[in-house]
Amino acid sequence: MLELKDFVYELHRYADQTHILKDKYEKLSEAEKAMVVKHAPINQPTPEEHYELVYRWLEKVQSEVGVVEKEER
Repeated sequence: MLELKDFVYELHRYADQTHILKDKYEKLSEAEKAMVVKHAPINQPTPEEHYELVYRWLEKVQSEVGVVEKEER
């Protein structure tokens, strides 16, 4: 169980970082966003999409292990 707790902790930190990246991406101009997307790896979601995917993953894992967090998004 300790390994799972550590994983959830790191997943939470990863989710926080995706939130920061999403916020920074949203402040870019449309031309800058297009450039970022153009140079992203194939099939890489945008920071906005990635943020949503990671947070849903975190919420599902936390729900399964019984962790309840305040909504901060």
